[in-house]
Amino acid sequence: MKTNFKNVGAMTLAFSIALFSCEKNQDLNPSTANVSPKSKIAETNSLTTESFKSTDQEKVLAAPCENYSLVLEGITGTPHATFNSHLVNVNMVTGVTTASSPITVGGVNVSTVTGITKPAVGGVLYGVTGLNSSLPNRLLGINPATGVSGVLGFTTFGGVPVSLQDIEYTPVSGRYYAIKEGTNQILQSLNGLVWANFAVVPTMSTLNGLAFRKVGAVTTLWVIAGGSNFTCAANFGDMWNYTLAGGLIGVDSYNALTVGPVQPELGLDYFESTACGVSYWTIGSANGVLSRNAAGLCPAIPGPIGGGSIKYTYDFAKR
Repeated sequence: MKTNFKNVGAMTLAFSIALFSCEKNQDLNPSTANVSPKSKIAETNSLTTESFKSTDQEKVLAAPCENYSLVLEGITGTPHATFNSHLVNVNMVTGVTTASSPITVGGVNVSTVTGITKPAVGGVLYGVTGLNSSLPNRLLGINPATGVSGVLGFTTFGGVPVSLQDIEYTPVSGRYYAIKEGTNQILQSLNGLVWANFAVVPTMSTLNGLAFRKVGAVTTLWVIAGGSNFTCAANFGDMWNYTLAGGLIGVDSYNALTVGPVQPELGLDYFESTACGVSYWTIGSANGVLSRNAAGLCPAIPGPIGGGSIKYTYDFAKR
């Protein structure tokens, strides 16, 4: 990518200060894109609004052993259906949820936020929205303490709005990575707004999640397709490992708990914490199951975290 984004850090930091001090929410780019909605794949929502009320509305900042998680009020495939979005704390060791806040812009809950990450600078989280969102194809800055958000702009690919899911950032390359919603294509960006090609994963299945893993001094990108099982016999969750320059390293498998696909949509994470004394691959699915593969990947078989029950989780962000 040749585009130079020298002011990205300053923009994010300034936005973070404004969001935390004033918590004013403005859509900086009114919706003018002519994007046609696609068909939705959804099931009946069994969770109530009551179940999403925060135990401490002003303290959703994740504590040690916790990650931020993105929760939608229902189960969906991709493109994601229209469900309200929430920022939740989940203990990655016990599976316990400690707090929850709705993701809002201008006091209105934003539906179908499809990915969250910690950006390069500032105290906010970044979130991206999907095709069927109430604010489609946007990059949000989210106050993790309250869920209060502002719009940073449209996410674009080739000069047109693009729907993303599972955005992730690593300071190792200084880039953001995301899945083009409902496809097997990974995109990359220097600022979270303007996106370019990174890799097309050799699978016919839809990609569901991205995560980074550092081994020694080397950080690599992993991506999972919950509906693919070519690598590890009957169990699903094929994973592709890439260098941060886009080179394919190899293929492995999460080797899911059941013989069926681990879809609908799921969140992938490599959770490593010296404070908690653990490191393992983790999946929090929209089916409401939190599991970990502590012994590695295929042929190891994952096990549930705690009782295995979690809200409808679509993505994780590091603390």
